[in-house]
Amino acid sequence: MLSKIFTTVKYTLVTVNFLFLITGIVILSVGSSVQSAYNGYHEFLSERFFSLPAFCIATGIIIFIIASFGFYGAYMENYYMNMAFAGSMILMFIFQLSACIAGYVLKGNTVALVQQSLLGTMDLYGANKNLGVTKLWDEMQEDFSCCGVANASNWLLPLGTTETLGVPVSCCDHVYGTIQTFVCNVTVAYNVGCSDAFGSWVQSHAAAIGITGIFMVLLQALAVAGAVWLAKISRQEHAFP
Repeated sequence: MLSKIFTTVKYTLVTVNFLFLITGIVILSVGSSVQSAYNGYHEFLSERFFSLPAFCIATGIIIFIIASFGFYGAYMENYYMNMAFAGSMILMFIFQLSACIAGYVLKGNTVALVQQSLLGTMDLYGANKNLGVTKLWDEMQEDFSCCGVANASNWLLPLGTTETLGVPVSCCDHVYGTIQTFVCNVTVAYNVGCSDAFGSWVQSHAAAIGITGIFMVLLQALAVAGAVWLAKISRQEHAFP
């Protein structure tokens, strides 16, 4: 009976470690995709937003390596390899739990942090100012159909258009190829602020890391329990042939 249980746990652990090889790639991919998405708006995001996907990438690589050793240890019924795997997974469990907590804390503060960053770059907007920031503002407002930080009126003071009510053309919906006089001001601009629209997009990526981390934590707990039990049984078998 014990032999059957041992065999079942052994191949279950082999299967779990194979899944770890896959999930290691998945979490690496999630971190890379979030990092890549954030890179496009680097000027608008603080370093806190980049540290989380970077940690995710590093974790994915480490998990992939650890799972490879765990796969070998489970298949070969090696006590020391299984215990080393269990110990490594406990450390990864702590790291991954930290990533989950950091992800959800960042998710909760995303809109406020984004709002602060956007307000700090509005004075840099303009053809004769910072071209990189200007281009990012236009791309963001077009991509997310938003204007200003809280609303379009945020542009009036930085642009000096309090009398004309003019705002960037990217604040207004326009059909490409239309030949006519085009006026963009606060009355026809998008009525959604970019801190909400863009912030929600950033928030969803932070949440994706948190959800992936929770899944990994649950899987790690299962793998650690199986590895410790398998190591204990394999040691008993070697001690009492």
